[in-house]
Amino acid sequence: MNIYTFKLTRRRLVAAVLAAAVLIILIIIALPGRRSRAEQTSNTVSVSTEDECLEYIRSLGYETDELVGKKQVVIPDEFSEVYQSYNEMQKQCGFDLEKYKGRQALLRTYTVTNYGEEGILLDLLICKNKVIGGAVYTADVNGFMHGLIPNPAAKS
Repeated sequence: MNIYTFKLTRRRLVAAVLAAAVLIILIIIALPGRRSRAEQTSNTVSVSTEDECLEYIRSLGYETDELVGKKQVVIPDEFSEVYQSYNEMQKQCGFDLEKYKGRQALLRTYTVTNYGEEGILLDLLICKNKVIGGAVYTADVNGFMHGLIPNPAAKS
């Protein structure tokens, strides 16, 4: 049986503490930011002005001629089955409303003029000047709704 001894000197103690500190700093730097999963996956688009909202809408290939509605809404604390389905649609577009439960948001509604049919609306859901979700839809009985994806009717 071998016995090893180690004499702990002040110099070795300081070296060990410094090495541990460097290791901790490297780990902190290497880890992704302390943002939530929702923030990491969401499309973070800043829209603090009307022009920035319109620019974002155009970047998706939609054309609009007017803002038809603007109101404050509250993201529910508990999601109903319908709201869970709506949030699943948001997740497919890189958004997630889970993080915003119980918070106020601004809902801006625009008419879309280049979808290929009449009566198409586009909603932007905005919280603290960031787009957190939205949808393109028609209120028609046989209508549709999809998330903020590039305009499928836009000519490339």
